[in-house]
Amino acid sequence: MMMQLSGFFFGTAFFSYLAAAILYIVGVTGRKMKVESKEKATFWTKWGYIVMVIGVSSQAIAIITRWVYGGFAPVSNMFEYMSFWVFTIMLAFVVINAFYKVHVLGAFVAPVGLTILAYASVFPRDVKPLIPALQSYWLSIHVTTAALGEGILTISFAAGLMYLLVVTDVSGKSRAAKFLEFTIYLFFTLVAFILLATGFRGAGYEFLAGANTGSQLLYRMPPLAGPSGTDLGSLTTMAGIPLPLIETPGWMHGTNAPVGFNTVIWTIIGSLVLYGVLRLIARKPLVRVISKWVQGLDAEMLDELSYRAVAIGYPVFTLGALVFAMIWAQEAWGSYWSWDPKETWALITWLYYTAYLHLRLRRGWEGTKTAWMAVAGFVVILFLLVGVNLVISGLHSYAT
Repeated sequence: MMMQLSGFFFGTAFFSYLAAAILYIVGVTGRKMKVESKEKATFWTKWGYIVMVIGVSSQAIAIITRWVYGGFAPVSNMFEYMSFWVFTIMLAFVVINAFYKVHVLGAFVAPVGLTILAYASVFPRDVKPLIPALQSYWLSIHVTTAALGEGILTISFAAGLMYLLVVTDVSGKSRAAKFLEFTIYLFFTLVAFILLATGFRGAGYEFLAGANTGSQLLYRMPPLAGPSGTDLGSLTTMAGIPLPLIETPGWMHGTNAPVGFNTVIWTIIGSLVLYGVLRLIARKPLVRVISKWVQGLDAEMLDELSYRAVAIGYPVFTLGALVFAMIWAQEAWGSYWSWDPKETWALITWLYYTAYLHLRLRRGWEGTKTAWMAVAGFVVILFLLVGVNLVISGLHSYAT
């Protein structure tokens, strides 16, 4: 019963976020923005905010019911963690927008959150008993706090991106315009992965490599990349083409490294195709299309909003991803620090935002410089949450 309720409210949240994204995009593309510090809401953006609140409330119920059913915080695998991260992003937006009234921010936050939630849905949703390493109350404290910090920092990314779209001349071929276009392309890499993973899963595709050996690998996408040492074209075929086409590099360690590397290759191919199709439809760089949404907004207000999100998210992330993580590591593994890939990238993320605050507060960086740092910081967070799990094996591999 509890799992059915959780599934129902999770679905309600997903479709609420979808509806909110549509309402916000219609609201900001169907009219011309006025130059003012606090943007006036339209009929569409008002309803977008209301639907967003419904989505956040529904997902909160989904999390609670799943928690009651499992008996532990639902943040122990990729589906649960990514879903909870989306919840913190949307919750942060709902709270921040209540004070700043930057309704157009929803047109950026809602699609990002919706895409990440769709990505989470690719992974198995089963509630399984915790392995010994996770059987601790620190699971709830460490992971939920870290996710909340990452969610707030994601708002900084959205505000920073909007700032850059406001102040950058995207009509030419400047370096800044090219970097913004590349940032948009990176978003479509995540969309491409979701489409590919969902498509192959819907088709029921599975391929077991090494069935006759002691090391078996389950591919859920055709193996363009085979395990290191595998003869090219010796595993299977796709549309008459012998696979694999390449070997997994020897420096990629871990049992599932070939599968992760194969996923990365498929994602790159899919993102290039998706981006190319959208460029053909738009007949111009996508940054020029999106920049029209935000013209007329107060750039200083967006810069301040991006900074405040970092100022709030940074200490929360510090507590969750570093302090609480080290305390739990000492209890679970007998060491505060093991230089596990996940630990290392959490430290890199923390150092990155430490540099952001130092440059902003001590060196006077603001505006374009720190906006670019906020945008790049989201890429760092994405690699921490997605890239490390896909291509690097470590003590946190159970999360995959």
